[in-house]
Amino acid sequence: MGSENEKCSCSSLGFKELVIGGVVGGAIGASIALLFAPKSGAEIRKDFSVKEFVDNGVGKVKQATTSLLNKDNEPYS
Repeated sequence: MGSENEKCSCSSLGFKELVIGGVVGGAIGASIALLFAPKSGAEIRKDFSVKEFVDNGVGKVKQATTSLLNKDNEPYS
């Protein structure tokens, strides 16, 4: 097996690329979800305002970013 000092090869991705990938993936996922939603556009707009939708998305991205930053500062166990 490997030594204790070896690092995971997945750490080669930078934080910036990870955040960009998350935002792009989220936007694509949201678009697909809206296209295949069982409600019509008018019903969906009635349920959600655009501002509310954006605020929720921004909040989730901030939470994920904070979580990733906190994990980055934790010592390896």
